[in-house]
Amino acid sequence: MSSKNFSLWLLSLSCAFILGCSEQDRHEISASATAVASSDGSAKVRKATEREKAGLKESTEKREAVDARFPGSPAPWGSPSERVTDVSVPGVLKLKGGRSVQLDGIRCNEEAVGYLRRILQDNTVSVVVVPSVESPTQPIPAEVWSADTDLQSKGLATSPAYSNIIETAITSSWCQVEATPTSKHNERYAALAKAFARGAR
Repeated sequence: MSSKNFSLWLLSLSCAFILGCSEQDRHEISASATAVASSDGSAKVRKATEREKAGLKESTEKREAVDARFPGSPAPWGSPSERVTDVSVPGVLKLKGGRSVQLDGIRCNEEAVGYLRRILQDNTVSVVVVPSVESPTQPIPAEVWSADTDLQSKGLATSPAYSNIIETAITSSWCQVEATPTSKHNERYAALAKAFARGAR
C-alpha cells in the first residue's frame, strides 16, 4: 500500500469509523459516504456499504459511551501546527522546529512507530501539540492532534481534518496504554483500549 493510499485509508478509518472527523465549521464526514484513493492518488467519494455503515454505528456507540464517562479534549481549531520530521520508539515525535514531544499516555513499539511515520510524515499532514505540562526538558509529554489538508485540497472538506493521534493509536490497537502522572486522560485511554480491543463488543 502506498503512503498516500495508507493515509487516505487511515483518514477514512479514523474519521468515519473511530474518531468521527470534526472540522472547524462543525461539518462531519457523512456516514453515507466514504473517501477512497484511486490509483493516481486522487480522492473520490463513494457511497458507504452497509458493512461500513454498521461499523460506523458500532464504533460511534462505543466512543459515545466512553465520552459520557470520560470526556476528551476539544479539537484545537486554528491552532499553529508543525511538520513531523521523525517518529521513534516509544512514541517520540521530532518536530521541524526542533522540539521533541512524547505521546503522553501510550507506549508504541517499532511496528506502531512505522504506522505513525506513514501518517504523520505525509505531505498534507502537520501536528498541533498540546503539552501536558510545562517542561524545560525534552521530549515534552503532550497530547497531539494531526491536521490533514488532503481532503480540503481536493474540495471534499472546507477545513483541515483533525484527529487525536493518541486515540487513533489506541483504537487501532497499535500502541499500548501506559498511564502517566502527566496525562489528564489516563482513565479515558484505558476505557478506549477496552472498548476497541479486538473482538470487543
